[in-house]
Parts: sequence; C-alpha cells; structure tokens
Amino acid sequence: MPGVAFIPRTACLLACLALAAPALGQDGAKGRVVDRIAAVIGSDIILASEAALKAAPQLTEFEKAGGDTLIGGDKKRAQLLRDALEKLIDAELVKQQAVEMKITVAGEEVDRAIENIARENNVDVETLRRAVVTQGMDYLAYRNNLRDEILRFKVLNLRVRGRVKISDAEARQYYNDQVREIRVKGTFEGAHVLVRVPEGARPAEVAAARKKAEAILTRVRGGERFEDVARAESDDKATVEGGGSLGLKSPGQLPKVLDREFLDMEPGEVAGPIRTAAGFHVLKLVSREALGVQKFSEVKDRIMSQLAKDAMARQEQIWLKELRLKTYIEILL
Repeated sequence: MPGVAFIPRTACLLACLALAAPALGQDGAKGRVVDRIAAVIGSDIILASEAALKAAPQLTEFEKAGGDTLIGGDKKRAQLLRDALEKLIDAELVKQQAVEMKITVAGEEVDRAIENIARENNVDVETLRRAVVTQGMDYLAYRNNLRDEILRFKVLNLRVRGRVKISDAEARQYYNDQVREIRVKGTFEGAHVLVRVPEGARPAEVAAARKKAEAILTRVRGGERFEDVARAESDDKATVEGGGSLGLKSPGQLPKVLDREFLDMEPGEVAGPIRTAAGFHVLKLVSREALGVQKFSEVKDRIMSQLAKDAMARQEQIWLKELRLKTYIEILL
C-alpha cells in the first residue's frame, strides 16, 4: 500500500526458509534440514533458523546482487547472519532483564500502539492489517514484533533513561553548529561596550577590567538599556554616541573572536566578557539577516528530542555491553 512506511519489509516464509538453509545442518540419512543452536545466552538459546529469518531481508538483497558468486560472497553471507544473531542476542538480553524486573506488555498496550500507528499514517486498523499481510508478513508476527519493541522501550526507560541528560547549552551548541555555515553568508549589526586594557597592563589591572566588564553584563541582563550603558561606560569613543553600535557587518570584518561570538548569537542576545587585544567586550546582537534560518527558540524542543534520542542509543549500547559482560554467552553459529 503506497505511503504506509511503518511496516517492516520481510520476505515470504518460503523465501526465508530457503535463505535459512545454509545456516542449518543436514540429516544425511533423509536429506532433511535440521535446526541447530546458534547461541546460548544464560539459560536461553537462539536457533540458527531464527538468525536466518532475522537476516532474511538483507539476505534477499544479497542474493539479488549476485550472492555467493560475488568475490567474498560467502564471507558476506556469514557476516549478515552474524549481524542478525548479534541483534537477537541483544533482544534476548533485554527480555531477560524484563523478566528480572517483572515487566510485561498487555495485549491492550499492543492494541493502542497499533491504533496510534494507524492514526499517524491516516489509515484505520483494518487497512493497516491488510497492508501488513500484503507486504508478506504474518499479522500475528507483526503484533509480536511490536510487543517486543514496547517491552524494549519499557526496560530501556527504566535502565537507561536516567543516564541521559541534555542541557540547554548542548542543544544551543548543536544549533549553532548547524546554522553557522548559513550565517556566514549574511550580514548582521552588532554592538559592544569596551572596557579597555592598556598595553602592558599588570595582572591586577586586567582583573579589574574583567570585573568591570562582568558588572556591565550583569547590569544589561538586569534590564538596563544596552545603548545607555554603552554611552556611559564604553571606552570605544568611535561607537559611544551610537550606543555601542558597530554598524552593519559581514563575517570577517571584525576580530575573529568577536566575529565567532556574534555568529552564534540571536538578535537581542548579550554575551561576554570577550577578551581581545583592546580589552574586554560586552556584546549585543542588534539584528541579523534572516537567510531562512529558524530561531533557536523555535527549534529547541526538536533539537532536545533528537539529542536525547541519540544519547539514548549510545547509552543503550553501553548498557548492553555491560549486560554481556555479566551474562554467559556462547556463539556457535
């Protein structure tokens, strides 16, 4: 069904069994395919046929590309089976944790998940069911796969979620990294308050200048108009009358350290103190050419969600490695 992208692609049962055959043993007397153990995980086992079925979509593509006739084809087939087996081992470790934690998934939870999937794809549940079958997957198997995903989510939420903490600063840094290449093509108006540091100043003089700049930043963030503070406190006589305005600039026209700071700022934002050869600067970005870039405040939630998702994936792998170290695992495939 066009547009229904949420159903895992899988080969039909006969194709899966055909692909599974190389991973299975043979009964020499009768020529029958005999299954064997591919891995032992604690007190549980994974069969070679399960690994082959898991790898079926990849093996199908492998066969279409020439399969064992390719150079190194036999190694490629073995690697596909091994990758599938590793995923099954991870899934089994999660299931064992679920048993230990007494976590289960009720049929009603699966029903609600299916209803949500159907709703998100603008179809009803019956249309979803038909689409699953049309794409060659048994509907019960689809439900079981979904049950396993819900179980995995529950376990990870309890075991891994607490390890993930995304700060506003991390989200802002990610945003800046993404938009910086676009912003360098546009213009901006910045302003500053300069607390000059004389050439050859002693450490005490430098510290006093920094302290003054920090106090200026506190005043501006506390509500005083930047322009008024600049006129009263700035040592840059060329910009004092204009409230500290540096005029319309393009990236590259200011000292690099100031340029970089302005590049990462939003209109109305203040920052500092920033040290240059002239002294300490308190900055304000007055305006910026839009260039179609959304403001950080408009995309912050999406960025936080994506960073949390990425961090969860990393922490999941770390957690699974820890489980493997604590669990007896023997791979026989």
